[in-house]
Amino acid sequence: MFQRMFLVLGLMISCGSVTAQWDSVVGEVATVPESDVHWFSVRGGTTAFLVDGDAGIVRGTLPLSRFSPAVAPHMAAGKIYSYGSFYSRDVYGDREDFVLIYDFTTASPIGEIALPAKSAGIGHSGMIGLIDEKFIGVWNITPAMSVSIANIESNEFVTEIATPGCAAVYPVSGGFLMPCGDGTIQYIGLSDAGEEIARARSETFFNVLEDPVYDYAVKAGNGWIFVSLEGLVFEVGVEGGSVVVSEPWSIKSTEGGVPDINGVMLPSDDEWRIGGRQPFAYSEATGLFMTVMKNKGGQELFEKPGTEVWAFNMNTKRRGYRIKMEGDETVSSVQLTPDDEPLLVMSTSEGLEIREARTGKELRTMDLDGNLIQNLH
Repeated sequence: MFQRMFLVLGLMISCGSVTAQWDSVVGEVATVPESDVHWFSVRGGTTAFLVDGDAGIVRGTLPLSRFSPAVAPHMAAGKIYSYGSFYSRDVYGDREDFVLIYDFTTASPIGEIALPAKSAGIGHSGMIGLIDEKFIGVWNITPAMSVSIANIESNEFVTEIATPGCAAVYPVSGGFLMPCGDGTIQYIGLSDAGEEIARARSETFFNVLEDPVYDYAVKAGNGWIFVSLEGLVFEVGVEGGSVVVSEPWSIKSTEGGVPDINGVMLPSDDEWRIGGRQPFAYSEATGLFMTVMKNKGGQELFEKPGTEVWAFNMNTKRRGYRIKMEGDETVSSVQLTPDDEPLLVMSTSEGLEIREARTGKELRTMDLDGNLIQNLH
């Protein structure tokens, strides 16, 4: 039982002009201004919107397929990668799958890499991964689970790696991690040619029937943070070819009478649960960890939007503040930009809210409908 969420990034446009190599419409394509760490993208339908968080405007758009759940930015190369499935009759017929290559400067498609027609057109940002800035991994389900590896230096498909019972592609140096249905995390090591050369699993650390982890994870240092439906937080990495899982801590206070960092007494959090489609985010620079929370309901409602966002300090494992949505507004996704003064971006039922992450102070809102929020840096 893993979480299914639909996430992605995007881009838009500004000044200057160049000819669009892959445009189907005759004309010119404006160029995107240079981005910074406060740029992010939001997936909406078959479009990824590139957003300047400081200005609160869309700078560019990427055309995606109906089955492109996420993108993988490679800003050092000036490119954005995604993947998608295409049918000869739009929604039926012969199927072709590709890694999609976009030029960041023009926000235009510039290339494709053909893949086996097996890619999972569902999920979130963990469905595609940029590995060592040389390979793209794409998760497949047909219903057998596997990962397709493409070389982005030669723009060629390399191989398909069978990964039964394990989902997603979370890059680490020399390979990638995957959560598995037996309560473990799997590591796949790759050679310089992109072929599998190592495979290892962690000890079992969660029960998939009682308290499974989300298959959505967030980057933390050289590893990834995985969270269970009941709010246990684990850090997972690879050391010496072995998968290492930290002791967990809980985002929930299980008993009243516990003060927060301001000395305010905390009630029990027993009836609060994580919710939403992209329900948590982490800032390496500040140690902030954000979660979308909803009151009451069982694990089967794990994708239901929340009514609050909680901010934690990963160093102290203590909650700092809570953001309560007003009226009937709900929140489904959160993201933190990767800098020393990060923005907190929230996808709500009313659009996007952009806040100061350290304080929760609201800076601006945008009337932009989308669930998946991803950083470009």
